[in-house]
Amino acid sequence: MSNNNSHPTPRIAILIEEGFEDSEFKVPYTAFQQAGAKVSVLGSGMNQTYQGQQGKVSIQPDGTTTEARAQNFDAVIIPGGSAPDKMRTNPNTIAFVKEAAALGKLIAAVCHGPQVLIEADLLRGRRATGFISIRKDMENAGATYIDEAVTTDGTLICSRQPGDLAIFTTAILSRLNLSISDQSLPDRNDSSAEWWQLAQAWGGSTRQEIINGLNQAMAGERYSQKAFKHYAEITTDSATRLVLLEIGEEKVSHIELLESRLRTLGEQLFLPAMAAGAFASFMNVLPAGDDMSILRQALGDIQTGVIDCFQLQVQFTDPVSTMIFSSIERDLAKAERRLARLYQERVGLNAPEPAQPTTPAGIV
Repeated sequence: MSNNNSHPTPRIAILIEEGFEDSEFKVPYTAFQQAGAKVSVLGSGMNQTYQGQQGKVSIQPDGTTTEARAQNFDAVIIPGGSAPDKMRTNPNTIAFVKEAAALGKLIAAVCHGPQVLIEADLLRGRRATGFISIRKDMENAGATYIDEAVTTDGTLICSRQPGDLAIFTTAILSRLNLSISDQSLPDRNDSSAEWWQLAQAWGGSTRQEIINGLNQAMAGERYSQKAFKHYAEITTDSATRLVLLEIGEEKVSHIELLESRLRTLGEQLFLPAMAAGAFASFMNVLPAGDDMSILRQALGDIQTGVIDCFQLQVQFTDPVSTMIFSSIERDLAKAERRLARLYQERVGLNAPEPAQPTTPAGIV
């Protein structure tokens, strides 16, 4: 393991706090170690052991941002999770990051990591990305938010979520002229690269974990595709039937996307028994013609799917599967709004007429 240049081995600081996202620490940390870089983990307390929010990583820091000096490092990495929200309240951490930026050091933040950059006022006029939930915060801090796996702007590298980690880490390794023995690093713009394999080699999601996630989504979409077809058959409202059928057809395309990814990963396709069982358990319970109950049931199914797909979207270090989960989640969110509007309209139609005001006695 060696770096590609004649300069001293790069020195990298990874910032840590309680509740960091496990993979967003572990994948870069492992890759930098394999590349032979000098990696220092910096927290706010020397004697504290920090736990990842998934419970997979536990680590004690090598030092703290209080006594560390930015001039001694070539790069500062900020993982995400709930940790950055704690980091941003530590004036020593913010001062360390600001000093590193002023010295022209490479700053790399992933997921919620840009919250630290917001606090340090380092995003004004910069192209950057981060987790979708902090997009507005980043824009309010003066950044141009780019919805891409990795953005670079001068000495700033940003990424969105665990699915982007292999690309994010590769971009950092490339910028620091680091290589890993027996590993070929793809160009970060190569969409055909097997990024999940690289992430797995650095401690990210395994093939089986990714397959399990895809099968979980498959079970949900197959169940709800059958359910929505059933809802359409028993509703008496033509407008509701049309929407339910359209959503059901959309789920067919979701299933095809998931099946295609599973085949690419070499997995045999199957319908989990729990999906078929869950469908059968309610099929004869919902009364035909009770259009409001049908709408509420359909809306509840969609809302469950939105939550499940959002959770799957942030679990795995495979950009392709993450993209599929994200695409399904967006479709389901649109379907949720359509069903909600229908429900609101029906409630309005069925609401009793407001009482007419009466004229008090003696007033003409």
